[in-house]
Amino acid sequence: MPKQRDQELFKGAAWYYARFRRGYPASFYKYLANLFKLNKGSRVLDLGTGTGQIAIPFSKIVKEVVAVDPNKEMLQEGKSLAKAKGISNIFWQQIYAEQISEKLGFFDLTTMGASFHWMEQDKVLEKVYKITKPGGGVVIFSNISSIQRNPGNDAWKKVVLKIIKKYLGEKRRAGKGYFNEKKDRYEDILDRSKFTVLAKYKDKYKQNWDINSIIGFLYSTSFAARWLFGDQIKEFEDELRKNLLKLNKTGRFAETAMLEALIGEK
Repeated sequence: MPKQRDQELFKGAAWYYARFRRGYPASFYKYLANLFKLNKGSRVLDLGTGTGQIAIPFSKIVKEVVAVDPNKEMLQEGKSLAKAKGISNIFWQQIYAEQISEKLGFFDLTTMGASFHWMEQDKVLEKVYKITKPGGGVVIFSNISSIQRNPGNDAWKKVVLKIIKKYLGEKRRAGKGYFNEKKDRYEDILDRSKFTVLAKYKDKYKQNWDINSIIGFLYSTSFAARWLFGDQIKEFEDELRKNLLKLNKTGRFAETAMLEALIGEK
């Protein structure tokens, strides 16, 4: 069993997660499909799937995807999204990543997007290796231009972060607790696993936002979940809207997002 975790990390976030979490560029899925020769006979395992932002695109490329997440609400939203798109080759499993085993079968590729930092990382990679087919691989990827971790030069992100801190405090929240940044770099964790480091992928792409999508995205996170604001929720939203409109009266903003991925091969 994994270590006890905050069961309220993503409390009430699933609805927002399904609608406001940005996916990854189609070019990245094509790149991975070519790299690992994925086809309609392949199987993909997606750990920390959330509402299927990675599982759903891959389902169109491979035979089947096993989508794993401990959060029941996330999986229910994912199932609804897949059903609405007529997708029937995703198998949703409510377990922790640390609980995967050969019972799930063997996979050509395992993916972890914006979820690896919540896991017992060495243990998970060890288990993934055991159920990876020879020549298969693992991919750990994320958008590293996030509002919380790397606002960069985007003035609107700095405004958002400042107002969040005003209401929730300087220390980054993680559900009812606080976020503890792990010391090891992903590169080092992958390097000490049994996987051979194959590639490091980077890609810049444009994303457009409006105020509603920014607020919706925040409510999909563990650091600014809607319930954390309590009876100050309206005050928070009003202040955020007011300050963002000061920056741009259209309420529309653009960013150059950065996708970064580490790829390992068995």
